[in-house]
Amino acid sequence: MTGGGHHGYMGWWGDMGGPKQRGIITYSVSPYAQKPFAGAFQNAIFNTFRRVSSQAFYVVLPAGLLIYVINTAKQRNAYLYSKAGRKDLEALL
Repeated sequence: MTGGGHHGYMGWWGDMGGPKQRGIITYSVSPYAQKPFAGAFQNAIFNTFRRVSSQAFYVVLPAGLLIYVINTAKQRNAYLYSKAGRKDLEALL
């Protein structure tokens, strides 16, 4: 190690002459006790249903309105270009 006034070997990691660290507690769980996918598939089904149902209002309402407008426009167009709607078409133009 160079610089800082130290010459030579400073000591092993964690034993470099500083004060002892106290109050650090580490917990761990054995890998044999862990179940990383416990209930994952069941939770995935219910979370998917919950998320889709919470967003359905934002998707279904505009989609329904769009379908209604498109169908109404197609029916109006079919009427205007039929024999019965020619007078209305000429009045619009």
